[in-house]
Amino acid sequence: MRTFALFTLMILSLSISAQELHTPAEMMKIMEDSKLSYSLMTLTEKKSCPDRSDNVLNHNYYRVMEDSVMVTRSFSLKPDAEPWYEKAEAHFTAKAFDSARLCYEKVLEVDPAFTKAMTYVAQMYGILGNLNQSAEWYRRAIQANYIDYLAHWMIADIYTMQDRIPEAVDEITIASVLNRNNPRLRKKQFEIYEKAKLSGEDWCFNPQMELSWDEDKITIGFDEAWIGYALPKAVWAFEPGYRKSMGEGDSEFSMLEERECLYNLLIAMDNAKIKTKNYPDLAMLKKRSMPAFSANTSSTKFCSPSTR
Repeated sequence: MRTFALFTLMILSLSISAQELHTPAEMMKIMEDSKLSYSLMTLTEKKSCPDRSDNVLNHNYYRVMEDSVMVTRSFSLKPDAEPWYEKAEAHFTAKAFDSARLCYEKVLEVDPAFTKAMTYVAQMYGILGNLNQSAEWYRRAIQANYIDYLAHWMIADIYTMQDRIPEAVDEITIASVLNRNNPRLRKKQFEIYEKAKLSGEDWCFNPQMELSWDEDKITIGFDEAWIGYALPKAVWAFEPGYRKSMGEGDSEFSMLEERECLYNLLIAMDNAKIKTKNYPDLAMLKKRSMPAFSANTSSTKFCSPSTR
């Protein structure tokens, strides 16, 4: 679930951006004409999904519009609200949940921008058995800060207890997207999906490719199904002037790069009639993206190789 939207967005945005993209044949031409030496090799072992279970978000971020741009910031608490927050945490540790709730509410009175306290108020109501008030406060927290993954997660729990399974599915899915590596959250997601009779199979986008560089020699290792992704990745990573020719700087991540690589992957898969039975990530990608891929081929611009 967590990368369906990203895949589809990347493919759909090809025609929207009107950016010129290279085809697999043109990528090969760039490599053949390059001053670098590219060599291809087949991977002998499958690359396993990396363990990212330690790469999880803590509950300390909010988003806000600044100069018409959405940015993410860390919460900071006003000094005047700190004593109330410390009292709330102490009451919570002592299991004095109603006192903790009152103190979290005082935090919000002093510092309304500290909206994660809304989630803590909701938690206290939930522990005390007042699910309606708890859900109401979670909804307030989400309205104030949509990326509050904990509020989405906890209200999904409430909806599950109230047998409001479709709403629970929506909320737990959003929570998982916002904090996708959290193992406890993923476990809860699958439990709710099972109640909704939805497939909860876990998978990751795991390109079967490796790139290595030695002076002027580039080695591209790949599984046959991933050659369409591996070749443009190598060009983007090593070909002199290519990134700049595509209008990109030296940033660590480029949406345009991912679009071009995914687009080449789909073309290569289609041309080679790759069977996706043993590639769950490619099966998901193809299922979600091929309609958009087919619709956009006629409107997407392609260009001849020119990197220098």
